[in-house]
Amino acid sequence: MPVASERLSGWLSPKWLVSGVALAADGLLLNYDLRLGLAATALLAVVVAVWLYIALRYGSLSGTPSVRTALVERSRQQEANRLRAAQRSAAQGGADPAEGA
Repeated sequence: MPVASERLSGWLSPKWLVSGVALAADGLLLNYDLRLGLAATALLAVVVAVWLYIALRYGSLSGTPSVRTALVERSRQQEANRLRAAQRSAAQGGADPAEGA
């Protein structure tokens, strides 16, 4: 069953953790060698620009509803329906469908 991503990520989203590590590494490279640090900064800027373009065009920042969210909600609804059906069946005496044959 699909699980909502809020419960998976906890208090820190992985994209922010990766971004923080990338910025820290860039800072270390800038401190070690200016030209190497500037090259890493340029590469990081290109990666951020590509990610931003994709996120704005196709992804979470585009404003389109997430397919995954709809799938998680439908799965929760089906689980609730199964639970209600099991409770109704138990309340009616737990009639076994195999007994009718």
